[in-house]
Amino acid sequence: MIPSIVTDELSGDPETAFELGLEWGVDRFELRGIHDGRVPRLDRHARQRLLRAVRGFGVTITAISPGLFKCPFPAGEPARSNLGWMDKGFFQNWEEARSLVEDHRRNLLPASIDFAREVGAKFIIAFSFSRNGAASGEAPAGVIELLSEAAAAADAAGLELLVETEEGHWADTGARSAALVERAAKPSLAINWDPANALIDGDVPYPQGYAALKHLVRNVHFKDARVYPDGSWELLAQGDVDWAGQIAALAADGYEGAIAVEPHLSPSVASTRNALARLRSLIEDAKARPSTVGKKS
Repeated sequence: MIPSIVTDELSGDPETAFELGLEWGVDRFELRGIHDGRVPRLDRHARQRLLRAVRGFGVTITAISPGLFKCPFPAGEPARSNLGWMDKGFFQNWEEARSLVEDHRRNLLPASIDFAREVGAKFIIAFSFSRNGAASGEAPAGVIELLSEAAAAADAAGLELLVETEEGHWADTGARSAALVERAAKPSLAINWDPANALIDGDVPYPQGYAALKHLVRNVHFKDARVYPDGSWELLAQGDVDWAGQIAALAADGYEGAIAVEPHLSPSVASTRNALARLRSLIEDAKARPSTVGKKS
């Protein structure tokens, strides 16, 4: 298990994020937001500065998160109304959703593949389309088809596509995320496991959620959350995810990948530094745990 940092959790300026991370002993990073943009859709100057920073600081980019398929999946046809103005609105919304999905498929996906190869990342993090208010359940066949197609394109470039568990999306809990990936049946399609996101959508991420998808986990996001009885939730420095159990399980299962610090809290630098310290402590505890098995206290 190797701690990494999502750069824009520290700073929108990747040079600053790399510099701080290296000072803290972290040399692996995940790329998402750069200044006011999101990879790979950067202007040429921002891209050139980013590439120069990656090479100059000698850091490793573990994954990129371009927001691929983080949008509603449109129904087969638009909703209808007997009222002309409302019917037109339904049609326009449906057409816009279809256009956005097509843009991701035809433009964002190949651009993300090119960018990942350019920065040396092995993984592209994708999403499973917003349910747009629909109840949790089995993902539509069209979602599976598009993820399968995207995974095949990534595989052809020597990369893997990782579906992130995300509240409000078709891959929300551990079990539903695993089922979605297994339906796609592509070796290059796996999971970016975010236990806090799964918790928000009603999962018990560890042990139940993790048990369903542990064989598919290639990258992990480290943040925490709490869900209240009324259904509201918030992100916290320490919430209700059993991170001690989760990290110990990852260690026991021989997970050797990155665990990316992503607290989503302010102030950015202090929150990321504190989350990193917590993660490192949990990893050390997990490493020490096997040595105590079978010994009397």
